[in-house]
Amino acid sequence: MTVYSGLPLGADTVSAADRACGFKNGREAVLDRRARNDRALSLLGVRGVQMDLLHDEYLESGEEGRLTGALAAAVSALRPRVVLMPLGLRSAAHVRVSEACLTLRALFQRVEWVTYEEVAEAEPGAVQERLAGLLGRRILASPLDVGAQVDVDRARHRALAARHSLALNQPGAQPVTEPPASASRPERYWRLSWRRDKG
Repeated sequence: MTVYSGLPLGADTVSAADRACGFKNGREAVLDRRARNDRALSLLGVRGVQMDLLHDEYLESGEEGRLTGALAAAVSALRPRVVLMPLGLRSAAHVRVSEACLTLRALFQRVEWVTYEEVAEAEPGAVQERLAGLLGRRILASPLDVGAQVDVDRARHRALAARHSLALNQPGAQPVTEPPASASRPERYWRLSWRRDKG
């Protein structure tokens, strides 16, 4: 489920990052991200859902409050057994999605909540700091073994390669000689559980 995949309405809406990548406007940039996302998901054999919310750079005043309600509606419609959510390490968008999911948990207590580390964005100590913060809120994070790590790594690298190859088709795109060092780090997963308050 891609949370921030909404198309900006204004034809002239463009961020500095979009312009640096050679896009004429925000719609063109979002459509490119959607295409790369779809390609990566197809390699993994996963069906994607677009949530149509706007990323920060395209938001107009007053639109920030839709996230939790939109996520609640999506989870209700999909009726998942497991929700895999970002840990929320650095990116403001990931932090907001992570916090919204933690809020939603009270409505979906029969769902298993699992979080993943966004290793490409993690600063040293960020994971430990976030886990300690969750513990302070009575949320326990237990390491989760996701199975055959070799297969997980292979699938992840195929998806990353698909995203990079499509990105290179854009005007002004710079060739990537090698993936960032963070891409080779294993992505860990944590099962979340909530301590009950003693009454």
